[in-house]
Amino acid sequence: MGNSSCVSICYGKVVVMSKHSSMMDDLRPILPPLVRLLAGIIVLIVIQAAVLGLPGITQLIPTTPITIASMIVLLLGLVASGIVLKFGTQLSESIGEAYKRFKSWTPLLAYLFQMSALFILYIVSKPVVGSFFASVPWAYPLIFLLIALAPTIKVVIRIVNNLEGHNTTRHLLTN
Repeated sequence: MGNSSCVSICYGKVVVMSKHSSMMDDLRPILPPLVRLLAGIIVLIVIQAAVLGLPGITQLIPTTPITIASMIVLLLGLVASGIVLKFGTQLSESIGEAYKRFKSWTPLLAYLFQMSALFILYIVSKPVVGSFFASVPWAYPLIFLLIALAPTIKVVIRIVNNLEGHNTTRHLLTN
């Protein structure tokens, strides 16, 4: 009886300890990439707001129809899309590893971050390259649609194969 009460007390302590720390333990694997992603985006937004508030930033670059502000936005957008791509992909992988029930949906989450990064690039590069595509305005969006097509096909194949229980690499090699 002494052993069973000790076991129940010990078991009770283990349960209490795991309940006490389980919420933070559940989030701990995804916190580093999430914090990196959010901190990077917030810092870039603050930098952009500060730089775009400087006097004379809206002047044209000599001999071009491009403003200094649009070049700064392009530069910051390139960095932002890199942050979203890198840390968003890390976040999706961390979620897949930490929560096994979401493992098959990890490619979709990574795809959403890839498309977000591509959309950021589309938006920030439009003011800079828009004048080059003035005679063919349909070409600029078409280029980004073609770029987005490859990851779209890849993620659809991976998700379908994961849901069917097939190994993606083996399946692609046999086709």
